[in-house]
Amino acid sequence: MRSLKFKRLKILSDKEEKAIQFKFSKRFNLILAKGKNSVGKSTTVKNIFWCLGCEPRFDEKWDSLDCKALLEFTVGDMSYWAARHGNRLFFSENGKKYQVFSSVTGDFSEKIAKIVNFNALLPKRDEEIVITPPPAYYFLPFYIDQKHSWSNAWDSFDRLGQFANWIKEIIPYHVGITQNKYFTLTEEIYKKKQKQSLVRSEIERIDNAISVVNEFVPDVETTVSVEEFDEIRDELKEDVLILHEEQETLFENLASLRAEKAYIQSQLDIATKALTELHNDYEYSLQVEEELVCPTCGTIHDNSLVNRFSLLEDKDQTEQVVARLEKDLNKINKSVSEKEIELNIAREKIQTLNEKYYREEKQTSITLQNILDGVAAHSVKHRVKGHRRKKAADLYDLEEEEKSIEKDRKELTKENRKIVIEKFQEIYPTYTAKLGAFGVNSSAIKSPENHRKVAKSGGAAEGSRAMLAYYLSVYNLIYLYGEELLSPFVIDTPNQHEQAAKHYESIVALIRDYTPKNSQIFLCGMDSEKLDPLKQEGLVFNLEKEHSLLDKDQYKEIRRDIGWVFETIDDLD
Repeated sequence: MRSLKFKRLKILSDKEEKAIQFKFSKRFNLILAKGKNSVGKSTTVKNIFWCLGCEPRFDEKWDSLDCKALLEFTVGDMSYWAARHGNRLFFSENGKKYQVFSSVTGDFSEKIAKIVNFNALLPKRDEEIVITPPPAYYFLPFYIDQKHSWSNAWDSFDRLGQFANWIKEIIPYHVGITQNKYFTLTEEIYKKKQKQSLVRSEIERIDNAISVVNEFVPDVETTVSVEEFDEIRDELKEDVLILHEEQETLFENLASLRAEKAYIQSQLDIATKALTELHNDYEYSLQVEEELVCPTCGTIHDNSLVNRFSLLEDKDQTEQVVARLEKDLNKINKSVSEKEIELNIAREKIQTLNEKYYREEKQTSITLQNILDGVAAHSVKHRVKGHRRKKAADLYDLEEEEKSIEKDRKELTKENRKIVIEKFQEIYPTYTAKLGAFGVNSSAIKSPENHRKVAKSGGAAEGSRAMLAYYLSVYNLIYLYGEELLSPFVIDTPNQHEQAAKHYESIVALIRDYTPKNSQIFLCGMDSEKLDPLKQEGLVFNLEKEHSLLDKDQYKEIRRDIGWVFETIDDLD
């Protein structure tokens, strides 16, 4: 299986005039501290993922340094460089000019996903569309965060809430239960949903048109049939025929105009609300500093003058939309008024004939006006309802097609699910036993999707070993059945809750002997002789500075080496 390898990491703080760099081993990399726990072990590995568009949880002290970081990584013979400063991301492949991205989502996510062959798609909140998720969703199973992952799997990064119920799709994909074809069908399902929404909107407008006809012409009970009306029409010859057809046309035009008016009014209400919100956003942006955090997806937005100007541009565009809709609405209102005048004129002509054809029927006064209204309205509603039946049939067909695709998608995963689950049920209990986590009921954890049960297993130290067994099981399932590249596995730190000596030895042995031989492993922790088996096969980085990961002595060299990257700008068309 092809794999991703982290090659070099360089971190630079112009504010502090300090820097540091690491060149990694292809197998084991131990980032260790001697005697002091807070010297930057976690920060080092967090910067790796930060360069790649993930959101690890840095502390405020580190954030205050305003660091820039650059990661070099390889896939086979291809070399890539990913750099980051704040929310700006820079990317180069095989030495080409750096591309600049202002957001993790979109083009940057798609670029990383293509490189690592990560084909998962997730539905956007409140939208019937699926997109490539940010890189964090790829790196989740490959990183055990020191503070969160040991008690809750799949929680290594911040700001994962932009997709609803994402974990239901992401876990099966990583371990090979679902693959690319599954998400191709998912995309087709959402295209059907989009078409259904359009058809439902059309049906709603048709219903609105019918209600307009009903508003103009209440139902009148009469024994006058269409055939009787034809006799009346023959008697009145051409004059009444023209009046009838004119009124029928006016009813149809009015129904269409009223429906269009309701639609434009709803769009105007939405645009007006958006304009108010944009105005409030701009006023708020003037009162805060530096950054704004989206409460829905957690994305951080720069609150610079440029971005505030962007808000003003959006406000201006929305004002133009409101003005256009108001103009359209005035035009529609004018057309409605004109048609109503024409209808009144036609009715006045009809009124002159009412006396001749006035009749009493079942204590109801039936006039020629009633008859003409009823027949005209019936004709319009007949045509409109026929159109509605066609749209309802189209909607039914789309819903059935969606169900058929969902059935095919489900069938697609059956065999893979059986194979993957059986393998998990084989290796997870084996790993927990090798780690001496005998208090964990591994038989209750039947699938990688049962991750919440892992966190509740055993005591603190034993539960941590169970969690490591779970992550290693998932890592090996990805290696065996996943279609994505195998990423380096980063563990921070395995000696959680001060494991007993024999258990720490078993942890080290499991990491050494039960990870794929071509995998790259990063381990953060305090220095210990128990780590000697891994030290012999890899590189050791001893972090000995008490107050800072960064070094003043390395600043000039690294500034000269990578500083220019962060001065790159997009090409101007």
